[in-house]
Amino acid sequence: MPSDSRNRTIFVVALGFWSVALTLGALRVILPVYFASVGVTVSKIALLFVLFKFSEFLADIGTGVAANRVGYRPSFIGALGIHSLISFLFVFKPTLAVIYLERFVRGLIGMPLLSSVYVKHFSRRETQRFHINMMLGLRDAAKGIGMFFGGVLIAFLPFEYSVTMFAFITTGAAVVALLYLPDLKEEARTPLLKIWGSVDGKTKALAVARGLLHGARDAWGIVILPVYLAVVFGLSPAIIGSIMMGGLVFHGVYETLISRYVGERYEQRQALLVSGLPLLVICLAMAVSTSLYLFLVFVFLYELIEATSVVYYHQLKLDFSSRAQTSIDLGTYEAISDAFKPVAVLISGILADRFGFSWAFYLSAVFVFFSLLMCLRLPKSMSRPVEVARPSVGLFSS
Repeated sequence: MPSDSRNRTIFVVALGFWSVALTLGALRVILPVYFASVGVTVSKIALLFVLFKFSEFLADIGTGVAANRVGYRPSFIGALGIHSLISFLFVFKPTLAVIYLERFVRGLIGMPLLSSVYVKHFSRRETQRFHINMMLGLRDAAKGIGMFFGGVLIAFLPFEYSVTMFAFITTGAAVVALLYLPDLKEEARTPLLKIWGSVDGKTKALAVARGLLHGARDAWGIVILPVYLAVVFGLSPAIIGSIMMGGLVFHGVYETLISRYVGERYEQRQALLVSGLPLLVICLAMAVSTSLYLFLVFVFLYELIEATSVVYYHQLKLDFSSRAQTSIDLGTYEAISDAFKPVAVLISGILADRFGFSWAFYLSAVFVFFSLLMCLRLPKSMSRPVEVARPSVGLFSS
């Protein structure tokens, strides 16, 4: 496939992926700020995100199987269409119970997986590390930008319209994908009952370590952070959105840039351990910090150090996946790593309600600790394959 066509494919996928990330980022501010303002408890607000995270876990295998069976293009366009429809339905001002259902359905759409499989097959070996970290890193930046606009919109517009605005963005991305995105169908058709056994053990171990790190961040970064900034420090929704935007944009941009300079001369298991240790200390520091400015320094330090760590996770998950059943391997990886998110969000919400916000940060430290222990189980030598085969012509259709 010509280089221009590969680059165009990566761009179209990134556009769709980032449009969804923008929407999800806005919801991370709009939902907790709105429901906190009408007197909903932290644990009930947390349930909005628990349902989303739980359905993300269910979605990964389902999305992987769908992509494996029907192809990458219809799966990707269909996912964008569902996101757009859900956002448009907010114009009817749904109740909290309906939004619980919306969160569950939206989480069933595995956009990270659908984007990663395109990078695996359409990016050359020498650009793969940069493309996957650009895709996923700038996803975080898009979430951060969405948080900012979410904070601004909820401050000036009614709740329902502040969400509906984002439907136009995902709809536009879906039209672009419909016009320009190529299709791909995988060679292997792994039976459902044999999926677990078909995935390599090191992929599963890596997924557990990544999942625990996910849990560490989500324990304080999803529900606790916006509510903590509003309740403890009395910040406005727009300022909260700006802070959360800054953290995620910084995380995503730094991850994208650092991926260009992280070479294969670094031993990857050692890098995961070295980058993980400071996160443990930072979580404990956030738990006892009483100064707003010092707390924000710790938040940005966490984003910086975790970004370095996830560069290795993103590359290794592609290296460990096979070309014949990429969607199955990555679907299993994402399912395992996402399993820890709803647990972290739910427990942190309960701890914050009963014992105070600091316990959410202590919980985060526990997740980091066990992630480091899991990294010790990874093989010492995790070098990349010597050659990544190019897709055969018969796999593609326009």
